[in-house]
Amino acid sequence: MNTRILIVLALIIAGIAGWFFQQQGDIAPPVSIGASDVDYEATDIKAVQTNEQGDTEYELNADSLTHNPVTNQDEMSGITMNWEPSDEQRYRIQAGSAAINQQTGELRLSGGFTLISEEKADADIAPIKVIGQTLKGNTKSRQVYSDEPVKVEQGMNRFQASSMKANLETGEYEFGQVAVSFTPAERKDKALF
Repeated sequence: MNTRILIVLALIIAGIAGWFFQQQGDIAPPVSIGASDVDYEATDIKAVQTNEQGDTEYELNADSLTHNPVTNQDEMSGITMNWEPSDEQRYRIQAGSAAINQQTGELRLSGGFTLISEEKADADIAPIKVIGQTLKGNTKSRQVYSDEPVKVEQGMNRFQASSMKANLETGEYEFGQVAVSFTPAERKDKALF
């Protein structure tokens, strides 16, 4: 083959390729890399927190965890927490998401929560179950509270309250503006004589 034909053929191919790439436009937007608000991330978390004596205080399972260095909080989703703040009390807490500051002990559960308490010493007492949207507290002081409405169940007893405070170490609860539905037993008239 003649070199002129090869040069013309190469120029035609280069022209077609140039036209093709010009028609494609930008392939992808430019990537911008900025500073992240996340220090570290993990999934399928299983953690154990001990007290000063080395006894297990709580066990925590979570679907995912991210640490935010700006707020110094561990932010988790899909949590289940088994908490034993004293020798008499045991709690199981489930929530959609949680934020915990390990230094101060501040805790915030959101996305719906369930708090179930059981007394270790007396298994005959039905556990108390508190259900709500947001629960705040402190793991060091063992105090929790909710300023939003909660539903409370214990055995066959049920009521709603506008707020709740609890000392998890002693098992004492305080409820605000309690609303109870009471259905008395059916009346049966009997002759006295």
